[in-house]
Amino acid sequence: MGEMDNDILKEFVAEAREHLATIESDLLAIEEAGANIDEDRVNKVFRAAHSIKGASGFFGLNKIKELAHKAETVLDLIRSHKLSPNAEITNLLLGAFDKLREMVNDPAASESADTRTFLEGLSCLALSAQESDNPG
Repeated sequence: MGEMDNDILKEFVAEAREHLATIESDLLAIEEAGANIDEDRVNKVFRAAHSIKGASGFFGLNKIKELAHKAETVLDLIRSHKLSPNAEITNLLLGAFDKLREMVNDPAASESADTRTFLEGLSCLALSAQESDNPG
């Protein structure tokens, strides 16, 4: 990593942290609203996942990218009213974003992070939503 890369990476970390700063309160508010989706808020969290996905892809931080992508998919399903944000979904997203924050704060170690539980949980959610959307 050159000095230049390092600066860009620092910028990515700072920006991602900013995106993640209010995630917890946003997700809790989304859960509270339940089926009465606050689209602005969901969009805000979606954009956080989306921009982290894009930037981590640029740096080849694949574990971060993959987890952000899965979170983004679930948020998109909430946004399009295919998933209703209950406690289970919110806790999973909170956990996933916590993990993202941890990985973003230490990008070098992020590739060896264990994200499997979150990936599986989020994949299952997405799958169940997509299946109930087009039965049989």
